[in-house]
Amino acid sequence: MKSKPIFKILSDEEILSIHYAILEVLHKTGVKIFSSEAIDLLSSHGCTIEKERIFIPPNVVEECIHKAPKNFCLYDRDGNIAFQVGGNESHFGTGPTTPYVLDVRTGERRPTKVADVADAAKVSDALMNIEWIMPLGSAQDVAAKVADVHEFEAAVLNTRKPIAFICSDGKGVKDVIQMAAAARGNMKSLIEKPFIISFPEPICPLVHPRDAVEEILAAADAGIPLTYFPSPMNGATSPVTLAGTIVLALADAITGLVIAQLRNPGNPTILGIATNIMDMSTGALCCGAPEFSLGNAAHAEVLHYYGLPTWGTAGLTDSKIVDEQAAVESTFSCVMNALAGLNMVHDSGYMETGMCGSIDMVVLTDEILNMVKRVLRGVEVNSDTLAVDVINAVGPGGNFITEDHTLRFFRDETTHMKMMDRSNYLHWKQNGGLTLGNRINARSREILEHHVPPKLEEAKLREIKEIRNKSIAERSR
Repeated sequence: MKSKPIFKILSDEEILSIHYAILEVLHKTGVKIFSSEAIDLLSSHGCTIEKERIFIPPNVVEECIHKAPKNFCLYDRDGNIAFQVGGNESHFGTGPTTPYVLDVRTGERRPTKVADVADAAKVSDALMNIEWIMPLGSAQDVAAKVADVHEFEAAVLNTRKPIAFICSDGKGVKDVIQMAAAARGNMKSLIEKPFIISFPEPICPLVHPRDAVEEILAAADAGIPLTYFPSPMNGATSPVTLAGTIVLALADAITGLVIAQLRNPGNPTILGIATNIMDMSTGALCCGAPEFSLGNAAHAEVLHYYGLPTWGTAGLTDSKIVDEQAAVESTFSCVMNALAGLNMVHDSGYMETGMCGSIDMVVLTDEILNMVKRVLRGVEVNSDTLAVDVINAVGPGGNFITEDHTLRFFRDETTHMKMMDRSNYLHWKQNGGLTLGNRINARSREILEHHVPPKLEEAKLREIKEIRNKSIAERSR
């Protein structure tokens, strides 16, 4: 029998209380949706409209939750299974939209470029525990309206891992889907074996702008997985209490689910929220606050009650450099998300409350995840691991170093760490007395210099570039 850590914050009664509160908010408070197409869709399925508000009745919510897949497979760029999304299994990836980057070669904080997105994808491609990516950065060296196609191109050319992408509008989503189909070889294969996820976001509280809704519709029309991810700040754009923030933000997330399922029943849809914490003395967003991860873990239990795939947030820090604070905050969030069973966990590499992206931070988080994943494996208990026969054979005063049992099991039972130093003081000093930060940066540079991501064929590269250029021309008018 294999034991697995169990992490539970809410009682069954508390989960139901949150569920009923969400239904009440959607039915009585209502939401604002700035898309006539979505309003007509909701209205035709029993939702009511009064002035600018749309009210979604409980039966519509529950029917759409029932229609949504409880799990689905995500593939890589080549069509191989990457992993299944759903249940309690966690898969960690990078984060998007950081306007600044902490330059891995110079240590300088500067505006993000498209080349930085490519570098982050290349490094992530080489890391075992970063299983999927988002384009790490919001490129400042191209026009903001079309940065999405530049960033997706930079990512898809430098990794074959699954990619979650963020766009500025529905047209961007359609164009990225075309680029992904070109990378795969054809649209049919992409739909059957998706390696992309669209990532639209509402505006809290309870506002769903036209661009975000158009992104939902574009993904649902294509049959592409999507996530809808509200990001409120407690005490500012959501109630100051964690329970209240969870109710409001999940009401926003479920609104996106309802639109997607009414548009295309059965479309893979992942829900999640970021329970952002505001420092009341400064107004600053605190990603490293314990309540941030506590709220993320608690909302996961509500989504598990629905049986829906979940989206989490971890591997990030409020620190400005990769230091002790960064390590503590990244570790805490990774452990909390993993033990809560959140599925797609994004934002590895985030620094400075999401303003700055760092490749070194991604590499550090990959090392942290070595530990986290070992904890998740738990303790295997069977006749072999109990080792009674071996104990009897060795007896009092013996040792186990030469036993076949040791050779058979030591690799699985103990974790090999790449970046953590376990040498004695003299050996550490003779090797330069390097800090973890020094070793992380050296590893980042080594990957950038030597790792070669799998290349796409020239015909696919040309088609991706043509789609990108067409998107830029059409959306820049």
